[in-house]
Amino acid sequence: MRAMKMKRLKNILVALAAALCCLCSSAQPQTLSNPLSDNWFVQMGLDMSLQCPYAKDFTEVFPKGKTFGIDIAGGRWFSPSIALRARLNWENGIKLFRNNRLEWLSTGENGKSNMDCGGYIVASLDVPISLTNIIAGYDPRRLWNGYVFGRAGIISNRATDSASPLIGGGLGGTYRFAPKFNLYGELSVQTTTSEFYSGVTMTGMGVSTGFSCFFTLEIGVQYTFGTSGWKKVKVEE
Repeated sequence: MRAMKMKRLKNILVALAAALCCLCSSAQPQTLSNPLSDNWFVQMGLDMSLQCPYAKDFTEVFPKGKTFGIDIAGGRWFSPSIALRARLNWENGIKLFRNNRLEWLSTGENGKSNMDCGGYIVASLDVPISLTNIIAGYDPRRLWNGYVFGRAGIISNRATDSASPLIGGGLGGTYRFAPKFNLYGELSVQTTTSEFYSGVTMTGMGVSTGFSCFFTLEIGVQYTFGTSGWKKVKVEE
């Protein structure tokens, strides 16, 4: 009887050891990797911006601080969690989107001066961080990707010939509707110096009582070059 119990215990231990080996084998460390040529993307979109210089009433944004424009951007996801993107925004420079009463970006009280001089241009670098993949893990079948991003760049008001620093950030999301195509939408806020609002506001980038800023709502289409996604690769120890 004792021999039978010992044999059963031995068999159980052997079975547990085999299961543990299988589990350890399947749980070997993995990473996500793709060639450098993959996960590059370009974006084209339209936006609406709401300018709000320091000490101005936000209720007067329409029409004194409202602009429409176009956006182009390109970048790469270096991992499922982080990307780098270069972005160019041209605002109030296309007659289709004109705002002739844009007092807060014009010289004096001539609302047309900003439009007549070519609007304003923003060149920036963004660092998108995917909250979806950080929180829920990477899943190639997932169609949605939500992210936040930081932004730094230069903004030029063509009516005053200024070139001011800009910092900001925002949140956005993409929806994949075809293997290489996504719809994207973003909401961001940026701050800049009073030079950009020359003659309108007399504060710097930030003071104890307020700061000059503008909000941007953008929608567009994103195209991915190469393979979109990541492959799991075992890490050799």
